[in-house]
Formats: sequence, C-alpha cells, structure tokens
Amino acid sequence: MTSPPADAPGKDRQERIIDAVLSLLSQQGISGVSMRAVAREAGVALGLVNYYFDDKTSLICAALRRIEEQDVALVELVPGASPERQLRAALRRIAAPEFLTTEYLSLRLQLWSLAQAHEDFAQINTQAQKRYRVGLAALIRAARPDLSRAECNKRAADVDVVQNGMWLTALLGLDKASLRRAVARCEEIALAP
Repeated sequence: MTSPPADAPGKDRQERIIDAVLSLLSQQGISGVSMRAVAREAGVALGLVNYYFDDKTSLICAALRRIEEQDVALVELVPGASPERQLRAALRRIAAPEFLTTEYLSLRLQLWSLAQAHEDFAQINTQAQKRYRVGLAALIRAARPDLSRAECNKRAADVDVVQNGMWLTALLGLDKASLRRAVARCEEIALAP
C-alpha cells in the first residue's frame, strides 16, 4: 500500500469519510451510499475514499464498527468508580438528547436493517449487540455481585430489548415522561433484588 496524499492527515480524513457514510445512511439509507457520494459529503477527493476503502461494503462495515465501539464504550466498567452509579449512568445515557434526534434514530434504523443487505453487515451487527450485552451484564454484575452470571446476562438482554424499543418508538414522538419511565424500567430490571 502506498502512503496517503501529503495533504491528508490520515485518521482525520478517515473519520470524516466515516462521518459522511453515517450521514448518508441516516438521510438516504444504503442506496444513498456510494464512493462518489461519500467523497462529496466528506469534502474529500474520490481518490482518497478509494485509498482508504475498497468499496461500498468496506465503507459501511467501517461505519458499523464505529457505532459498535461507541455502543460498547457506553457500558465499559471504569475501575474505581461506583458500579451502581456507572450502571445508572449507562442506562440513562441511552435517552440522552443526542441519541433521540430524528437523524440519529433514523441512522439506527438503517443500521439495523443493513443486516438483511449483506452477510458482513449482519455479522457486525450481531457481534456489536453481543459485545454491548456482555458489557451491560458486567456492569449489572459489578453493581449486583449477589446475582449469578446467568441472571445478569438475562437482565442485560431484557434491558437491551427495552432500550431498542424505546429508540424505535421515539421516532413516533415519545414524550419525555415516557422516556423517563422507560429508563426507570431499565434500572428496575438491572438492579432488582
């Protein structure tokens, strides 16, 4: 592989390209993502997109992996901090305003639907969900060490279902009181005796 063009600070340009993919996915779905459209949206030359990514599939895979890392970061256990406080913060973070915009919720729907479009996308989505649930189960176990590993896994799965449902219905204009109740329900599920 040759080096990137001299005017392209690698990581920054790659991040802009992935941002463009995510933006196009949220606005137009998979049909709106092409190498040319991504270059235009990112404000970079088409050659630069082609330098970093082989094709549309690799662009979308990179975008899926970015979202996966963001999701997993929400449930990472921070040593030395109160596990219960971390768990509550992670559960409340799902209802943060930046996650409840029409653009972000539309993006999530597009990302979920990608599993039907390509086997690689399905594998990334499945892996991302597993990693998120494992992280969430670890947070629950840290906050509630009296629970079995199996019970923590079950609760993590239940919370994940409620959270995904909250995001799906938020597109329909869920009111803030409903969101607060959904978050409280997640806390009940996770922390119940």
